[in-house]
Amino acid sequence: MVQSYYITKFNLKGKFMGTLMIVIGAGLFYSLIIFFVCEEKSLKNANISDMTCMLKEDVDVGECFEKYNTVRYMLFYFFAVFIFAALVAHYVHIPNHFGLGEILAYAFVPSLLGSLIILLVKWKFQPMIKIISSFMFGAGYMAATAFAFALVYAVNG
Repeated sequence: MVQSYYITKFNLKGKFMGTLMIVIGAGLFYSLIIFFVCEEKSLKNANISDMTCMLKEDVDVGECFEKYNTVRYMLFYFFAVFIFAALVAHYVHIPNHFGLGEILAYAFVPSLLGSLIILLVKWKFQPMIKIISSFMFGAGYMAATAFAFALVYAVNG
């Protein structure tokens, strides 16, 4: 009797874990695409000599953000990930009764994998820019996902 209960519970949980893996993959690829588009838009008028100058000299950070529209494009990225995470929370996590472990998996796994992918892309040519981009991706993804899940769970109770 007890053994059949655990087998049934495991099979049921395995079905939902497949759904979670698909959602994690979708969140990773969606956020990477949005981030790369926003990063390219932000740096389209930038020259590498401008970036190395920022690291070697005392430069006003506000002036650099204004020049490259970094904050504006990070907000676009944040809101795009926020909307996607809210949809995932509402249509996948709540109906499947996922717990905190699944929410944390959705928040951290794509963030860590995406940061690693960003670090591996063009590492030899632009290491400092890629480290900054990696941190911006991870922080933006985790913050947007956390706010989206908090809002959706607060509204749906």
